[in-house]
Amino acid sequence: MHLGEYPLTENDLKTLAGIKKVLSENTFDLIMITGDLIWGKENEAPRDSLKELYDLLNTFDVPVAITYGNHDTEGMYNRKYLRDFESHLKHLAVRDNRYIVNDRENYTLNIFDEETDKLVNVLYVWDSGDYFKDPKVSQYAAIGRHQIDWYIETSKKYSNRTFDVGFMHIPLPEYKEVDKEQVSGSYDEKVCSADINSGLFYEIVNFGKIKALFAGHDHDNNFSGTWNNVSLNYGNVTGYNTYGHLERGVLQIDLYNDKIERKIINF
Repeated sequence: MHLGEYPLTENDLKTLAGIKKVLSENTFDLIMITGDLIWGKENEAPRDSLKELYDLLNTFDVPVAITYGNHDTEGMYNRKYLRDFESHLKHLAVRDNRYIVNDRENYTLNIFDEETDKLVNVLYVWDSGDYFKDPKVSQYAAIGRHQIDWYIETSKKYSNRTFDVGFMHIPLPEYKEVDKEQVSGSYDEKVCSADINSGLFYEIVNFGKIKALFAGHDHDNNFSGTWNNVSLNYGNVTGYNTYGHLERGVLQIDLYNDKIERKIINF
């Protein structure tokens, strides 16, 4: 979304108007925001900008889940400061298995079948961080070892068969392995992952539970591809106050107990 400083500019108001239009014309069970809600470096009062977004979301009776991106905390405020303001949301999704390390929050969302009350999906949410401590090694941060261990231990808690999905902001390096000729959607810029591989994808394949991953970050990518039987996906750039030639909008994910279907909804 990349909301700028308050009071919001015409581009930011256009972003919120697009979100309002989509939420008014469609029915959703969950709103998942995968990072870069704001331009942190430009925001001396980020909660004022976020309040405009959260007030809008509060008018819809839909649970909201959030993870943060590299731009959210480029300014003077850390992730805890932003997370604490999530209390302004009336319909914050119920998070399980919460784990915070190095100011990054990981958690799960449990999805149950309405009729049987059976757990059918576990959504894993990782905060992928921002920048690596040494830019000569990698520009962007990687998922940390503690976060990978958290996934391993959390995954072991779920003994029943579920169709699981993961969300993060910065894509994993394995996104670079996707064949550009075999994707659906737009693959119009290089994958801007970390330049080092911390090993999360290995554990995802090893456990075999997560069947699809979703990332944000790269504005000119909204593709879906497959690598080692895991569906690797981008969302769709939403904000007008940032680069990218793709039409602004959101990604709709239809989640079943054995598959996903995806559709871009343009503003």
